[in-house]
Amino acid sequence: MTMTSLTCKGCGRGVRVEKFSEAHTSIEWTFDARECPFIAAARDEQGFGSYSGGCAQLRATIDDAVRDGELVVTELELPRGERLPRLH
Repeated sequence: MTMTSLTCKGCGRGVRVEKFSEAHTSIEWTFDARECPFIAAARDEQGFGSYSGGCAQLRATIDDAVRDGELVVTELELPRGERLPRLH
């Protein structure tokens, strides 16, 4: 896995990200995600347990990084045919 360091444009905190497709993003938080002011505000507004833990500011930062070429979408090559693992 090759993760890219990004700084969230919303809160200025750093995360490491790998993008596998438009829908699949892996994020390694370098701090407790609950410390994000945007996640905390949404959690407080929507009530305990009702917020999924995502951050629209970080999502926008990641989308911008892909668009600007700072973060590339990793192509996963899955095994096929003879390369598929077999149970014996």
